[in-house]
Amino acid sequence: MASTAVPTASGSALTWTAPSHWTPKALGSMRKGSFSIKGDGVEADLSITAFPGATGGLEANLNRWRGQVGLAPASADEVTQAVEKFEANGLSFILVDYAGNGSRLLGAIIPYGGNSWFFKLTGPDALVTGQKAAFTEFLHTVKENK
Repeated sequence: MASTAVPTASGSALTWTAPSHWTPKALGSMRKGSFSIKGDGVEADLSITAFPGATGGLEANLNRWRGQVGLAPASADEVTQAVEKFEANGLSFILVDYAGNGSRLLGAIIPYGGNSWFFKLTGPDALVTGQKAAFTEFLHTVKENK
């Protein structure tokens, strides 16, 4: 299963402006954007991916993210109660903040053009917590590529 190709989104794209202290990284086969954030001798990773459709739905995606920081799955009601929603530049954002096992994940899902765009910042709890304002400001720069 590990060698099975995963289709990434095609078509219209989104653009963004990253903070100057975030270092761009090489893109992998699935990443539309990638950045390294360093501080106090540790590093966090920001990945931007996009996949066709709803990719399993909100509950499945957020529970996958919860598992990545060692949290147990949540019910559909718990998942939807824990999200923050906002709109910027004509896009709808679903934002989460999960912490566990000394790590933190800030994530946003943006449905756009029939695809699901995922913006995920992961790393040591203190570093990611310190980047929360920058991450939120970064999300407000995301817009359609016209």
